[in-house]
Amino acid sequence: MRTRSTLYRLASAIELITGVTLLLLPSVVMPLLLNAASSAPAERLMQLYGLALLGLGVACWESPCPLPAKRGLLVYNCSAAVLLITLGSQELSGGAAVWAGALIHVILGGLMIRDQFAHVSG
Repeated sequence: MRTRSTLYRLASAIELITGVTLLLLPSVVMPLLLNAASSAPAERLMQLYGLALLGLGVACWESPCPLPAKRGLLVYNCSAAVLLITLGSQELSGGAAVWAGALIHVILGGLMIRDQFAHVSG
């Protein structure tokens, strides 16, 4: 049970850190994720995304993480992995940050899928 709590606490911490970074430094993060120049509207969208990640991180921080929050993190991580892999493979990415993010989301998503199956069968 402790390992499960650690998984969701780690995922929450990653989303909180990413959210704060997007909120405070959108012009720095944007070129690392997308192959596009920073603009005021794009930076505002990055900040909005940062706020959403802050909300997700806060909602999932509780230990143990509530089941609906676990499912939300699972959907987010799997979806983010697919999107980041798609961006990277279509050369829409800005570089290594996309692949690092994709790898983190694939690992977290896989561990969360395993946890959800263990929860259903156990």
